[in-house]
Amino acid sequence: FIIFLISDLFYFFFLPLTFLTVDSYHYKQEEACKANGCAALAAAVASEGLTAALSEGSFTVFAPNDAAMAAYSLPEGKALGDILKYHCIKGKIMSKHVTNFPLIMTLEGNKIAIDSKTFKTEGKIEVGMPPQGTQGLAGRVDGGFIGAMDIEFDNGIIHVIDGVATPKPPLIGQNGGYVAGTVPGSGEGRTGLDTKVYTK
Repeated sequence: FIIFLISDLFYFFFLPLTFLTVDSYHYKQEEACKANGCAALAAAVASEGLTAALSEGSFTVFAPNDAAMAAYSLPEGKALGDILKYHCIKGKIMSKHVTNFPLIMTLEGNKIAIDSKTFKTEGKIEVGMPPQGTQGLAGRVDGGFIGAMDIEFDNGIIHVIDGVATPKPPLIGQNGGYVAGTVPGSGEGRTGLDTKVYTK
């Protein structure tokens, strides 16, 4: 009788907690997004089948808010899943360490830029596609400014941004740098020094 009583008490108190942990694990990231104005991003992650991938390991997500997602037009030839993965980085990067990484490799396979210089002019840090060009002709980071920061979910950190970043292939130019508006290896660089640059 005592053995059966202990067994019943175990199932009554502990088994529901086990099921609760398993069921809620995959939804914490989605709930964190929805609670901070990024419901459209959460829906897109689910529709593109990325929920499982973002549940394995730890991640930092630069999450475009709902207004940014609504205003974004997917470029021709780009996959939405790749755009979403371009905003995800392996490992947790808290706000106090964000500016230590001017370029960070993303799950998409290209690096995203963190521009802390805009904090002096805009009061915010910009995140997005690295500028293309050299010798002061590069322009600025193309993405969005960070708003809310350090939003924790079950296996990572969310920093909300007000734009969507699109990865683009680099333009290779003189001295291995980038020359805006040229085709790699075409000889069309501003000094003509990119004639010996080849791409595979």
